[in-house]
Amino acid sequence: MSVTGTAFVGVEGTDTRRGADATTVLTLYLVLLWLIPSSMVVPALGSAGSPANLLGIAAFFWWVWFHVRRTEVSGVGLQPVRAAMLGWLLIMLMVYANAMAGPIPSDEISVADNGILRLVGMAGILLTANDGISSTERLHALLRRLALAAGAVAVLGFVQYVTHQLWIDRLSIPGLTPGAVVELGARAGFARPSGTSASAIEYGVVLAMALPIMIALASGDHRRRWVFRLLLVPMVLSIYLSVSRSAYLCALVGLFVMALSWTNRQRLQALAIMGVASVAMYLAVPGLLGTILGLFSDADEDPSVSSRTGSYEIASEFVANSPVIGRGFGTFLPKYWILDNGYLGLLIEGGVVGLLGFLAVLTAGILAARRALATTDHDGRLLARAVMASIVAGASCLAFFDTFAFPQTSACVFLVLGIAGAMRRLQAAERTAPASGSTAESSPESSPEPSPQVSAESAPSSPAPPR
Repeated sequence: MSVTGTAFVGVEGTDTRRGADATTVLTLYLVLLWLIPSSMVVPALGSAGSPANLLGIAAFFWWVWFHVRRTEVSGVGLQPVRAAMLGWLLIMLMVYANAMAGPIPSDEISVADNGILRLVGMAGILLTANDGISSTERLHALLRRLALAAGAVAVLGFVQYVTHQLWIDRLSIPGLTPGAVVELGARAGFARPSGTSASAIEYGVVLAMALPIMIALASGDHRRRWVFRLLLVPMVLSIYLSVSRSAYLCALVGLFVMALSWTNRQRLQALAIMGVASVAMYLAVPGLLGTILGLFSDADEDPSVSSRTGSYEIASEFVANSPVIGRGFGTFLPKYWILDNGYLGLLIEGGVVGLLGFLAVLTAGILAARRALATTDHDGRLLARAVMASIVAGASCLAFFDTFAFPQTSACVFLVLGIAGAMRRLQAAERTAPASGSTAESSPESSPEPSPQVSAESAPSSPAPPR
């Protein structure tokens, strides 16, 4: 199946033609997502008008067009990540319809529209990754590109810290609004790099989610692993320099999931590397480690923590108004309260059904990556574990950070969920391929007929036997 020369591979099989494919589209999505400041959008579309989200919306309709036109029956069974995503998207469309049908403040109408457009864009990327990645090689290529993009953003953040300049504020793209971030943030006297993200918190969380994938690629058997080992240095440094409690917790969760599959020697090596990095930061940036420790030891006195703990009482009042179906995705504005809790925010905006639907998507992604661990390929197992760690890290940060309010973090969560679904599908196809192949070889009737496109030069030269 082709779309203007672009091969879209569904669950029916693998397209080996040269040219652009779903992995190419997802690579372009990474470039738009991470290399263009997230605050630069098409003015008329607001927060839903970022170039990355517009590509995600196009990918969604591309996916729909493909499945509407396909005539073959899917041969790999149920795709849980895809089913969970479609189910949750349907729920959130019902939430949106319910919000628009009832009385709603005028300033919440446009944000509700933007919210559903952002959901469609993220769903498009998840579904394109789940159904479109054509082979394990293309999957690994996408993960390498993801790590390279994350490494580039990490280098940018390190440069921002060293020079105390934002740099991206000098970027101007015709048709997009100027970047909203005009200077580096600061905390306890330390400059906080933000890369191309909307804030240092989002920047740190995005890098923390990509950290397991970078580690897997840096420890793999491929010949370019030295590139990822080099990029691992600015990534770790930038996570430190973000001075973000959410980023540190997200990184620790991801490392913990990765460490479950490591040997004791590898765990000791990881602890030694973390110790060396901590000592280096202590010597190079005096006071930074003390500030980081204070984020946790003095958490009771931190206003942001008090805001989080005080959110439950306020949230219960909003949930009581519409506990089942919520008030509409994106309609809980900062004027009501800043929750810093993605799950609590989704409970308010999507109700119980919206929250449970999203938890089902996360669970399906984690289980899909876990199932992909059954592959016999060493690098494949490393990357499956890394993708699972990235999903778990992203899921954990939702409890400390309003993920859906920031475009890069929410998009990264759905991208790795789609990659996990693709891993499961490809691993299942590889497992069933030998069985189907042996059946075909043992059965004379199942032998394929000669291709009608064989050229004269390739035809056998011996004459046909007499009748």
